[in-house]
Amino acid sequence: MLNYLYYMYEEPMLINLGSWMTLGNMDMKYGLMIDQLSMVVIVPVGLVSMLVLMYSLDYMKLDPNRNRFYVILSSFVMFMTILIFSDNYIMMFMGWEFVGVMSYLLMSFWHTRLAAMKAALSAMLFNRFGDTLFVIFMASSLALFHSVDFYSIELLTPHTNSTITNLLAILLFFAATAKSVQYPLNSWLTYSMEGPTPVSSLLHAATMVCSGVFVLVRSSFITEFTPSILLFILFIGGFTTLVSGLIAIVTNDIKKVIALSTMSQLAIMMLAMGSSAYDLAMYHLYCHAFFKALLFMSAGSMIHSYMSETQDMRKYGGLINYLPYSYMSMTMASLSLMAMPGLTGYYSKHMMMETLYGSYTLSGYMMYFMATTSATLTAIYSLRVMYLTFFNNPKSNKNMYTYMHESYFLLIPMTILALYSMFLGYFRDNVIFNLNFNLPYSSYNNIMDIEFTIPTIFKYLPMMLGLSLSLSLVYIYEFMYKMPTKYKKYIYNYLNQRIYFDHLINNLIIRKTLMFSGYLNELIDNGLTKVLGSSGISRLIYTSNNRLSYSVTIIFINFIILFIFNIL
Repeated sequence: MLNYLYYMYEEPMLINLGSWMTLGNMDMKYGLMIDQLSMVVIVPVGLVSMLVLMYSLDYMKLDPNRNRFYVILSSFVMFMTILIFSDNYIMMFMGWEFVGVMSYLLMSFWHTRLAAMKAALSAMLFNRFGDTLFVIFMASSLALFHSVDFYSIELLTPHTNSTITNLLAILLFFAATAKSVQYPLNSWLTYSMEGPTPVSSLLHAATMVCSGVFVLVRSSFITEFTPSILLFILFIGGFTTLVSGLIAIVTNDIKKVIALSTMSQLAIMMLAMGSSAYDLAMYHLYCHAFFKALLFMSAGSMIHSYMSETQDMRKYGGLINYLPYSYMSMTMASLSLMAMPGLTGYYSKHMMMETLYGSYTLSGYMMYFMATTSATLTAIYSLRVMYLTFFNNPKSNKNMYTYMHESYFLLIPMTILALYSMFLGYFRDNVIFNLNFNLPYSSYNNIMDIEFTIPTIFKYLPMMLGLSLSLSLVYIYEFMYKMPTKYKKYIYNYLNQRIYFDHLINNLIIRKTLMFSGYLNELIDNGLTKVLGSSGISRLIYTSNNRLSYSVTIIFINFIILFIFNIL
């Protein structure tokens, strides 16, 4: 219906739903904003959500709490829709906040598992940090602009002091970083794989982790006036995409490898936004939703076929003979993730990388080669997943393979997503051209210049490196697996421990925070609060009551004695 309204009028529409509150002269309203950006994002959100719900009907059919799961999943999609169509930051924050709450409920759906509860709590705490920064941003906007709606802030931003604009941009960026799992707020990502596979598919494809990118693009009228913050976004994206790729090549959990690939792809979108190519970032978000959902669904089909439901790829092997449809789906999604020519990922990913080189700046060249290295690593860990899962020698016992099966109902959404992963790239120009109308900077004309000025070798370098090194990796796995153990051990441990970043966060921040919290607990909760709070007041009343009762009793006894003495 919204698509029909938009294409009928062919211009952005604001639908006022009511008044939120009145603060002095400010009348804060809430409503829907239907424009090119919201229309582009709602398509993958709606389609992927529908297919994930269809997938869940079979995947969760034996779970006794499946009705609760469907309610939470539907609520999750509803709040994501509110976030997309909001016309001001307060309404956007409502969707933003409840998306985080619903993700907590979905990650902890199997609440009897300690690992699932820890993962959900970790995600919630990191998102609380981002939410706090978002609230500070809204408070700053109210103080500076006396408004929180997009159009008002967009008109006033060019006339605002650059220091204030930088502050607003950095608050928004770190709020988005918590949702879109960029360094340094990325530790919760791999732990979130403890939830059901449909949850992982929806979270990583089109909803939660993509909301940070959407908020940054929606707020691009702020970031475009902060070149230093754009450069900062550029370097954070480059570092994140490189490190996530390195960690993925030593990870053995199949869902965690796919999650790390999400982190890498979101970082490439950050690179595009740091280069002001917001339309290319949104187009990659649009395409990424379909092949990433297909990756998780294919992995879920394989996990579901095992009686033990293990996620360790080292225990797989030889599945090409037993799960042929899952193999074809995984192959299609992996090739699209690797940006093979003719598939969806190729048209969106390579344009962003060419834009980095086409900026003809030192930072652009640096980020291009970091993104090229990341694309090579993507090809390596994607082929590693395919090799260990389908082509390696079988690792499980014979009985496990005897009872292995594929659910044909799961194949329906997987087939639809496979078609999108193959053919969606051919609609590139339509998506980018529509986005150009309401973004502050259009890269469409710049793309045409880059097409004819960038050297041909730099167009195909990521693909050539990825193919050659990944095929070399297969050869090493097959024939040269006995490598020098000394350096391999150090490198493996370093990457397997996520470059010890989690240890650094735990020792420098988490432990210190817990120690400080314990000190405050002893000082305030168990100290001043008990003395001055309800416990202290109750003890004071009790003591005063006892003393008053004793005094009254003494007075009464003395009165009786004096009365009797006077009578006598």
